[in-house]
Amino acid sequence: METAFTSKNKDLAKTAERYGNLSIEAVIRTDERYGSDSLFQGPRGWHYWNYLAHPKPFQNPNLWPDVASTFFLSQLTIPAGSTLTLRATYPHVRYFQFALYREERDTYVSIGEAFTGQEIEPDPGSSNPFLVGADRLAEPRNFTLQILAEAPPSEPKDRKSNTLYVGRDGKKIQIAIRIYLADQGRDGAGWGTGLSPSNERGLPSYEVTLADGTRLSSEEFVKQFVQKMDGNTQPPLTADQWVQLVHAKDNDPKLDPATAPARQEPKWEKFWTIRYSVVGAFKTPEERAKIPYAGAMEGGGDGPYLLTYLSRQFGSVYVVRGKMPIFPNTYAGAEGKGLEVMPEAQTQYWSLVSCEAPPSGRVVDGVTDMQVPLDGDDHYTIVVSRQEDKPKNATPANGVAWVEWSPLGEGLDDPRNRPDFGMLIMRMMGNHPSWLQSPDKISQPSLEEAIMGPYYPQGYYTTKEEFEAKGTQI
Repeated sequence: METAFTSKNKDLAKTAERYGNLSIEAVIRTDERYGSDSLFQGPRGWHYWNYLAHPKPFQNPNLWPDVASTFFLSQLTIPAGSTLTLRATYPHVRYFQFALYREERDTYVSIGEAFTGQEIEPDPGSSNPFLVGADRLAEPRNFTLQILAEAPPSEPKDRKSNTLYVGRDGKKIQIAIRIYLADQGRDGAGWGTGLSPSNERGLPSYEVTLADGTRLSSEEFVKQFVQKMDGNTQPPLTADQWVQLVHAKDNDPKLDPATAPARQEPKWEKFWTIRYSVVGAFKTPEERAKIPYAGAMEGGGDGPYLLTYLSRQFGSVYVVRGKMPIFPNTYAGAEGKGLEVMPEAQTQYWSLVSCEAPPSGRVVDGVTDMQVPLDGDDHYTIVVSRQEDKPKNATPANGVAWVEWSPLGEGLDDPRNRPDFGMLIMRMMGNHPSWLQSPDKISQPSLEEAIMGPYYPQGYYTTKEEFEAKGTQI
């Protein structure tokens, strides 16, 4: 049952429709079409949680998802030596990823086994729409993947094509299908139409062969090895753990518990792990340097991500600027059905989202690359504020995108909630290896600005009145 707090949070999270956002009709159609699959649970994402009248608990996207994403998840075990074969079609979307995770540290972490859309080889007679120069609207667009319960080959050349490896230990894994920004007229997954009934399956069909050659039916496999998700994903920190962290005695003495971990001059950093990027943000630089930053990111998709912490006590309006990477604007195309040919790009997908604190993990608002106005040099200006603090000139007509600051601050259903808290996450996914200033090339903390150059986001606090008076000239 939905609590009053959850209802309030959902109501506050609804923002004005932007060009490219999923319509309520498309959200409902996506849920109807794929919501009863026996292997993949979903759809999960911002739109489904905020727009469906009665979303299921597992549809709560409480790990800072993107506003344009649709996820499908499966939690299962695969017996040693078994093969899970999945047959599917490439969706009509900007970005697509198929990834494996292992249960660890009370969450799921990447095991390094994943394919993005352009890495998946098509079936004979089909084509891959994610390759540069490909016909994005071509049919057929079929592919086949295999998941082997074997150790991965030590040499990359020995890996089988379209094959992911989970090892022989039989531990619980999670399969995640990540889909971002469906083409115009499509449902949230990009497989079916957005406004009319249809019988498109979209989600992979599957068959299982055990090590001894026994074939299981789909029903037998699901019954024996798949675990349904009854509740939402466990947050990285509980409310008590978060409050203890805010008030920890070994925090940086320059921080004030009223605003921590935000600082007067916010900096954008690459997200590494919860321990380094969340817990470490409260510590002195010397103490933080002792925390290992390397390791699998909890619950993370194909990054990298950048993040910054904010507090309205430093300013009610936050402005961020930077250069937008070249991206493929795939949404509409010439006939409003999606871009016809995949172009070259520096990044496949860019976005900025406004978040609540880790115990909530919810995203309040966000924009994708195509929704951000750019100047003649491809630079953007984005204003982040509450509705009541929104400058009148923070509009696309004035070359400015606006993103809502969390109305509930940390978003804790708790009297200790700090309403001035803010947090932003920037995604740049599917970055081309030849892009020298790609955030993928950030090999250790503190190199963000040096590596990214003009693509590194620069931000500052101001007020509604000052921005209205000076605009982008501040």
